[in-house]
Amino acid sequence: MICDALRGKKATLMLSSGDTPRPRTKEDYAYDVLRSAILRCELKPGDRLVMDTLSQQLGISSIPMRAAFQRLQAEGLVDITPHIGAVVTDLEPINIEEVSLVLERLELMGFELAVACVTAEDIARLRGHLAEMDKVLTRSDTDRWTELNREFHRSVAGLSKNKLLLEFTVRSLDSWIRLRRWYMPEVVLQLQQAQEEHHRMVDLLELRDLHALRDLLFDHHERIRNMHRRAVSARGDAPQAAITR
Repeated sequence: MICDALRGKKATLMLSSGDTPRPRTKEDYAYDVLRSAILRCELKPGDRLVMDTLSQQLGISSIPMRAAFQRLQAEGLVDITPHIGAVVTDLEPINIEEVSLVLERLELMGFELAVACVTAEDIARLRGHLAEMDKVLTRSDTDRWTELNREFHRSVAGLSKNKLLLEFTVRSLDSWIRLRRWYMPEVVLQLQQAQEEHHRMVDLLELRDLHALRDLLFDHHERIRNMHRRAVSARGDAPQAAITR
């Protein structure tokens, strides 16, 4: 995990090469480890990423590490300044509004495309996934629920058969998870209500009721946006204006 990584300071990975299964290449390995640490806010916004130190800790050379940095930069997770180095991209309260609005629109598009081709088997798989989320919710395991929530929304986007939509949805979901962890690390986001809305989404998808799905998606995201606004306000950051349809 990340230990003693303070804003503006050098980040240190307390992770050996044996802690995470190695993907196909050393570049993939470095990318996966760093990306996971950033999304979990173990590597915090503003943390410096020292290539030589991280390469040594992960047991790889600077070449695959540099390539991993570039992939993270392309995703907006790392900022690289020539002759200065790399830092974890900063976060601002307005990012909550921006990412949530994009995600809402992407999910609506996903449902619109899924309605045309969804099968009874697809509905059954989504309900099975929600049943697993229900079990996790009874244990108050918010980290695992967050992971399953990401996979639920990813599965819905996958029903669209649109690779570009799926890619953008996944990136937006990852950005949202990072924002939630940074601004509300100790708060359970009314998960029971969110879970009930997920079940309703699947019911409406089965009924192919796009009008009701649109209303439900807006209410789902606006409720969560309002929670984040209150959390940001409590931290002393400037509150953001409400998003309207």
